[in-house]
Amino acid sequence: MKSSVLLTKPLTRKAFASFGDVIEIDQAQHFSINAGGVERYHDLAKVDIDVESGGRAIISYFKINDAKQFPHKFNLIERHPKGSQAFIPLFDAPVVIVVAPKGESVSSANLQAFVTNGKQGFNFHAGVWHMPLISEKKDHLFVVVDRAGPGNNCDELTFENEVIELTLA
Repeated sequence: MKSSVLLTKPLTRKAFASFGDVIEIDQAQHFSINAGGVERYHDLAKVDIDVESGGRAIISYFKINDAKQFPHKFNLIERHPKGSQAFIPLFDAPVVIVVAPKGESVSSANLQAFVTNGKQGFNFHAGVWHMPLISEKKDHLFVVVDRAGPGNNCDELTFENEVIELTLA
């Protein structure tokens, strides 16, 4: 069985641009609303939904049921070809994410790992391969903006005879 180690790097807009959007207020366009009582940080991520297939944007909560420890071993990734998927954590702790470029097939050599600064959310572009959501703490809660509608919107790929060890840098 093949084994490889994948190290995390900080999540930045530039490093993550080909996979999706970083959702954060640092350096974001913003302006005052409600007579100056609220600061609106505007247009932080592109919600991309295949509406031609009957899809629509939805907002959900995802709650972590099983805490994962690092290093974390995995061999399963997934993608959502009919819509983007945004995750906004409702806690102040780093989140580790793994992504690979869009395409019909993917190799473990194409995987990249990022770790948030504890205040960032992230939005996977439609079709971007990614590791399923994990957290070091049980019951961590995320707001998720993604697609609902007819048709399959989740493709899974298992790296056969291979295990990737995800390690915090």
